[in-house]
Amino acid sequence: MNAGISIRPSRDLRSNYSQISSLTRQNPVAITVNGKEDTVVMSHESFVSQQNYIAEMEAKLAVYAHLAQAADDVKLGRVQDLDTACDDILSELDGLEL
Repeated sequence: MNAGISIRPSRDLRSNYSQISSLTRQNPVAITVNGKEDTVVMSHESFVSQQNYIAEMEAKLAVYAHLAQAADDVKLGRVQDLDTACDDILSELDGLEL
């Protein structure tokens, strides 16, 4: 178990909720049932922060995947000059019905 996580028995959820809630402001709290870790409780602020961090990392990963694909395209010679690329894009746009 992570050293930054407090461990509390499930019975404390009823009898000491305010204390557990206070603990979650510092670190997540692992709730145990029959001596085994069962659930982790964290503050809403920590949860939102973690979700935002995950979303940011997923967005970066998507960019890195595109960059890796572009690098592969260059290595394999799947390139064209800018004028040709722009002409191709414009001709595709001209063919679209709006």
